[in-house]
Amino acid sequence: MVLAAGTFLIGARTLLSLLPGLAQRVAIKKIAAAGALVMVFAYILISGGAVSAVRSWIMISIMLVAVFFERPSISLRNVALSAIIILVITPSAVTGPGFQMSFAATLALVAGYARWRDRTPAENTIGSPGSAGLRVVSGFFGGLFLSSLIGGLSTMIYSAGHFHRLAAYGLAGNILAMPVISILVMPFALIAMMLMPLGLDRYPLLIMGQGIEWMISIARIVAGWEGDLTTGRLSDSAFLLIAVGGVLACLFRTWLFAGGLALVAAGVAFILFQPTAMPALIISEDGRLVAAIEGAGASVNRAKPPDFIFAQWQRALRLSDQRGPLQRDDLVQEDKSETASTLIAPSDQTNRRAAKPPIDIAVARSSIVRALAESPKGRFSCAPKQWCAMTAPQGWRIVTVDDARFVGAGCDTADIVVTPAMLRFEACRTGALLISGKSLRRSGALEIYGYAKAPDFGVNAPMRIVAAVGGSARAWERHRLYDWRTGTFEAKGLE
Repeated sequence: MVLAAGTFLIGARTLLSLLPGLAQRVAIKKIAAAGALVMVFAYILISGGAVSAVRSWIMISIMLVAVFFERPSISLRNVALSAIIILVITPSAVTGPGFQMSFAATLALVAGYARWRDRTPAENTIGSPGSAGLRVVSGFFGGLFLSSLIGGLSTMIYSAGHFHRLAAYGLAGNILAMPVISILVMPFALIAMMLMPLGLDRYPLLIMGQGIEWMISIARIVAGWEGDLTTGRLSDSAFLLIAVGGVLACLFRTWLFAGGLALVAAGVAFILFQPTAMPALIISEDGRLVAAIEGAGASVNRAKPPDFIFAQWQRALRLSDQRGPLQRDDLVQEDKSETASTLIAPSDQTNRRAAKPPIDIAVARSSIVRALAESPKGRFSCAPKQWCAMTAPQGWRIVTVDDARFVGAGCDTADIVVTPAMLRFEACRTGALLISGKSLRRSGALEIYGYAKAPDFGVNAPMRIVAAVGGSARAWERHRLYDWRTGTFEAKGLE
């Protein structure tokens, strides 16, 4: 958006300056700024409304309005105003990586620009005097390098905190791709948009498309270097120290910025010397994927776990070994529901769920007990499409249930029962911990931690459960408590 607005502003001002006498009679810079203001408004309407795009639009609009009043357009006040507007409209945006990374990079770049603008004349001298062309080229690539470096460093903590990895060659990728974006992609995209009403946008779009192809090639080359660094999950204290320290270092202009650097150093020390607690069990938000963690390995209840979810777990916990379940076809209880449904007239098959006959609970309990006894400790054994069972390294008996008819058998034989089914009851009569799709809807994904030395006070005593959402008390999480059957919100959250 900045490139589009800048291209329009400079291009319109250049064209207007070619008209004889116009620049002496009217402020052509303000006319160009007004046109750029309309253009960026049209841009935001088709951008999709992401937080970073809205932030950019607000800041650019303030900068262009500042041109009308001949005021400085790049300042920390601009960043603050855009943040206030977004937070007033969407307070929950502050927790998202888009808001945090966008504003962190912008704050650091504005602070860096202010430091560069206020440098002394001695600092203003760059190398030996040379030709004007050489100074322009060196200024362009020097600014590109510094802006990419500042942006990369400022967003590093948020990339590690949210995505658990760092792009080691992100700076090189930006330096290689930005000239293509600045010279070919965005300028010709703007030209194509302006020529679309005349039907003359074909050739600008071809040039833009070639630039995009070069960008993709650069991205593939850099990705082929395999430079991603897996950081693992960061502690909340380390994340807050580095984030707050970075903000203070950007805001303070005197020696006080050293306080921000001290906080950053303290956060880095936390990362290096504070071990991260590892959960014993992870349960996905939909209840379909469960992983038991032991060292750098994970035993999962799916032969092919969802790639996106499991990849996040691998990066967050630095898992290198994946152990799939043992398939026990001999423990599968014959399901007569399909046979029964074929004997029912098509007009009566309105509720296939109701047509399923009950299972033999005694046989199901016997099969689960047998799987727990015969399977290696720390690995799931599964009766396909029905249930999986495992004895965790902590001694917990864990049963995951795909077919809701086996929940009762699981409650009778396990310490922890997990099912994606939306059950009408919330607890097992045996006292086992029941985690269902209904409870997960309120809590989000769960982590269960075990204690090395725990008193024997029952099944739940050695466990500590950490929920991703935590009570659904926030306004933007209240939808998790909504019951579509009654049209009301549940009064209680996760217990």
